[in-house]
Amino acid sequence: MPSRRYESPVRAAQREATGARIVETAIAQIAEHGLDELTIPAVATAAGLSPATVYRHFPTLDDLLLGVLARMRPRIGQTRERLAGVRPDRLAALARENYASYEEHADVLVPLMESRAFNRVRVGSEGRRAPLGAAVFRAAAPGRTERELEALAGVAYLMVGPVAWRWLRETWGLDAEAASRATEWAIGVLTAAIEEGDPS
Repeated sequence: MPSRRYESPVRAAQREATGARIVETAIAQIAEHGLDELTIPAVATAAGLSPATVYRHFPTLDDLLLGVLARMRPRIGQTRERLAGVRPDRLAALARENYASYEEHADVLVPLMESRAFNRVRVGSEGRRAPLGAAVFRAAAPGRTERELEALAGVAYLMVGPVAWRWLRETWGLDAEAASRATEWAIGVLTAAIEEGDPS
């Protein structure tokens, strides 16, 4: 008869705390050195843990990046629940909130956005967000097809997302305040047109 493995609540809490410590250390390493220098042995050293301990929690660097993603998403307002729960009339305000969060975490967010490995992990972990966005716009845009709703939501979410923030910041030279104002205006125009039934 195979033996059952029992893990006490104390041990489970310790395991969770160690995992959080590893992820927070990885985030600090990314902020300080970028993602190119992120390795499991480097994170272990910085966290004061053995590499074997880190590997037990995160067997691969991709697993560690998933942990970083899970920790960062709530900090920058990018959880599925938050994005799916916003009403179209609140999208303009969401730009200001999100851009402030992106600025606060730019030292981590920008290196993550530049990393192919991180983007591969991010895209693979998300599933399709388009149906969630369509659901947000469904009541505001009756008569639109599901695909049209997904497209409208995609444009709106792009404007409040980190890609638009970074482009406005780095390419266009806008600070967070100017970028927020411009994005709020653009989203206001978009949502008003949707609510008025603009067929374009």
